[in-house]
Amino acid sequence: MNGQFEPGARLPSTRTLAGSLGISRSTVVEAFDQLAAEGFIERRTGSGTYVSPQLSGLGAGGRAERPPSADPRRRPARRMRLASAAPTSLSETFAGRPMAFTPCEPDVELFPHRLWARMLARHARAPKSWSASPDPAGLLELRQALAAHLTLSRGVTADPDRIIVVSGARQAIFLCAHALLDPGDDVWCEDPGYPEARTALAFAGANVVPVPIDDGGIDVNAAERLAPRARAAYVMPSHQLPTGIVMRLRRRLQLLDWAARNDAWILEDDYDSEFCYDNRPLTALQGLDDRQSVVYIGTLNKITYPGLRLGYVVAPAAIADALASAAVTMSLSVPLAVQAAAADFISEGHLAQHITRMRGVYGERQRLLIDELDRQIGDAIRPEPISVGMHVLAALHGISAQEIAARGVARGLDLRPLSGYAETSVPGNAIVLGYTHLSQERIRSAVRVLAQTLADAHTAASQRPST
Repeated sequence: MNGQFEPGARLPSTRTLAGSLGISRSTVVEAFDQLAAEGFIERRTGSGTYVSPQLSGLGAGGRAERPPSADPRRRPARRMRLASAAPTSLSETFAGRPMAFTPCEPDVELFPHRLWARMLARHARAPKSWSASPDPAGLLELRQALAAHLTLSRGVTADPDRIIVVSGARQAIFLCAHALLDPGDDVWCEDPGYPEARTALAFAGANVVPVPIDDGGIDVNAAERLAPRARAAYVMPSHQLPTGIVMRLRRRLQLLDWAARNDAWILEDDYDSEFCYDNRPLTALQGLDDRQSVVYIGTLNKITYPGLRLGYVVAPAAIADALASAAVTMSLSVPLAVQAAAADFISEGHLAQHITRMRGVYGERQRLLIDELDRQIGDAIRPEPISVGMHVLAALHGISAQEIAARGVARGLDLRPLSGYAETSVPGNAIVLGYTHLSQERIRSAVRVLAQTLADAHTAASQRPST
């Protein structure tokens, strides 16, 4: 990133590098695999490994500099205001929780509840010396544990003093919007995208600007045309909901440069990228940010179980205190016993162990779902395998996603049309299928119900009088 290895430069072979460093060649191979997956290097058959040309212009001061007068370390957070009214124009949201295919739902039965109960009971019985006025950012032990975990697993620059504990991602988005934006400020949001994020931003008074996405992520050029004075961008770069797109390196750098030039914020929602089935999870966008523009939002609710109600914000140093103060004003604190138990759960290695276990389970379930869709349904539905996350996107042929979703509800299927995540775009005829909360047998039975639902819909369509 700093240009020490110039774009296009040839790197030493893995064997040579391993020998010079005195480490295993397999370690170097794994590192190269990860760098290639993230777009930093590229392999050329018969020639070698080279620094990606996408990094051209970034070294030697090539990154856009933030105007000194607008450096966030010198700028206080904007005052917090409540929106005068709830938004009136929002995408459809899905209130029901039918049995099968709800996206992004963890398998709560596989969480180590007994272990968690013991930890929680220990702290509930003996609450240490917790102050009557606890730290507004959250329990220090939890913030220290989160910092260590995020640095190792996500490549996040996570000092404990920059972490604010909240109950989940939606609360974090709401907090950031209130503390960092003035009512009426434009905020870019991916379209299609996460409806509840748009709701939180709009309710805080922001003007949500839907921005189209392509296979590289949010279209920054289109966004600048749509809202050139935007104060923030809300994105899911590691695994976009609902499309599953992973933002490419060049687009990440373009977004960071935009934020630096325009004194704007990037709200990075990293909700399920721990579940990566091919390589290590891609480094968070925040880990590439050297201009203090990214506010990193994460949650333990997708990793563990939704009832935990524990999330966090990793803020730039200049605004961490302001966000913590705003969280207290808005009464967003999490019970201290829960925070203390979570600190132990992370620091003693149980969280990493659980993630590793569930990564294997969820990867098997995704493969089974795709195999069963092909075996039982065939060409009428085409899922897109994704190497990360908790859902797949499946294109439909011959019947509308809206009709299948309506028919599925009566049969206990939560089939969410891709169009329900869109504000202005026409994203295609597809449905979002969650699988992580379903056992293998439930996946097979749910696909059977989906196959019958599709067959009935095709039969009904064929019997309609032609116009």
